[in-house]
Amino acid sequence: MIRTHVAMLLAYADKLDPNRAPTDEDAILERLDAWAEVLEDVEAKATHPDGHDWNAAHAVRKHIATSPFPIKASDVSRPWHAFKADLLRRHTGTFEPNEHPHVDPDDISAYRAALLADNHAVSTGQRPPTPVRAIAPAPQGITEDDVQAMRQQGDLIRHMKDAHRAARADNARRKKLVARYPDLSDQLYALPGHAAWSGSVGGNPRTAAIVAEAEQRAATARQEQAA
Repeated sequence: MIRTHVAMLLAYADKLDPNRAPTDEDAILERLDAWAEVLEDVEAKATHPDGHDWNAAHAVRKHIATSPFPIKASDVSRPWHAFKADLLRRHTGTFEPNEHPHVDPDDISAYRAALLADNHAVSTGQRPPTPVRAIAPAPQGITEDDVQAMRQQGDLIRHMKDAHRAARADNARRKKLVARYPDLSDQLYALPGHAAWSGSVGGNPRTAAIVAEAEQRAATARQEQAA
């Protein structure tokens, strides 16, 4: 949290428990400095995949409502770090290849940077964790035990590289297919954020509909040629 957010949090705590609020200006500033240092790596709010979202103000309210002791900065930081650890436990520590179409899996530095960025986004609630079942593609069905075994054997990165290459090939195929139909190509590249479309559908229903139409046209053309 930035210093302004910490000041707002302290104001909320003083509102809930005014009898323990400092009144001397030096004491107020000293408390703000201490809290700002402890809460520097704590988010004010963060989402949870099960709906148990994090809100620092809720941690303050819970402590004041349930504890007879004056609130300390650690009473907010401790539950935050427990929340963060829970998010990371749910995350595979990998990333979906389609979300990083421009990262070359053979570029170790870029690959690790993408992993670190994903882990940071998960740990701060900016994106949901990726569970084991969401690793893609997994044509032969990879179980959690398989993932743990591959981690121990150092094979998981190689598996993800293969998945990344397959995803890039699929993206290239979709780009080539849509380019065969100028009307569909114009529709797709006119979509927000598609000026430099990588070929990934990415869960966008409008993109998926255009790609599906191109695939249907291609299938129809093949049937007519075979007739």
